[in-house]
Formats: sequence, C-alpha cells, structure tokens
Amino acid sequence: MNLKHLTDLNHFLSTTIFDTDPGTEQQTVQAHLKSASEAAKTRLIQQLKEALSQNDFSVEELGTVSNRWFAEETEARQWLRELLGFLESSDVPEKSASTRSPVLDANGAELQEGDSVLTIKDLKVKGGTSDLKRGTLIKKIHLGEDPEVIECRVDGSTLVLKTCFLKKA
Repeated sequence: MNLKHLTDLNHFLSTTIFDTDPGTEQQTVQAHLKSASEAAKTRLIQQLKEALSQNDFSVEELGTVSNRWFAEETEARQWLRELLGFLESSDVPEKSASTRSPVLDANGAELQEGDSVLTIKDLKVKGGTSDLKRGTLIKKIHLGEDPEVIECRVDGSTLVLKTCFLKKA
C-alpha cells in the first residue's frame, strides 16, 4: 500500500488520527467530519476502502503515518475497518453543545476541542519523571464528559489536567 497516492487518507491519518488516543478515535472522527465537506467525507471513505482492498498492504507504513503499532496485517486491517465504520456512521447524533456544560479555563474563557492552552502554574505529574512548568504550551486538547478536566498529550504521554490550572492560548 502506498499511502502517498491516497492523499486524503494520508492527511487524515497523519494529522487527525496521529495524536489521538485509541479510546477516543470515534469522537475524533466525528469532530473531524463536522468541519469536513460531504465531498471530502466521500473521498476519505473511498480511499479507506481502496486501502483495505490492496494486496500489498504495508503495516509499517500505516503505523508510521498513523502513530500506531500493529503486530500483524490482520490487526491493522481490523483497525482500518473500525475507522471506516466510524466514518460511515457519522450521522449518529452526538450530545449537543447546549446540553453539555461549557468547559472554562481559569480566566472563564470557553475551551473547545483541539484548542491550545498554557499552564498557569508548575504542575506535578503523578507517575511522571518531569513536571509541567508554568507557561507550558499544550496543543490539541480533548474535552471529555467532565467540564472541569481536559485530556492532552505531552511528550508522548496522555495527561488529564484540571482546567483551573490552564488558560486558553
């Protein structure tokens, strides 16, 4: 498989999926599709089906582009089928923003999925070897069910941070 020829799929995997935790892929796909046009969604589904139908499937290439590790080809194909399912069932209604409490930073600014934030004080990371210093920039935050915390990736680790220690960048 040569993902360079499947440009929409390559871009989707290397940008949208790359920093996503495996447990939040469905929400990430839904958030991506909210901003994508119907034509882009159709092209992405087409290219994903084309990738699944190819015989010369490269697990290493797929893993590198999507920041995933696959032990074997069947595992990689199963993961792609799951992504395809998320894309094809994207019309499943999600919780509306009106029923969800807004997520606010320390200054009262509303945070959105994918925003960047700054820490407002030094934070000790439980179980980590290094702490987050004041002013650390954190990109591509993920909002969960709890409006008082966000999820993010810092130096390859997934962290859950309280919003009272963050400000919108």
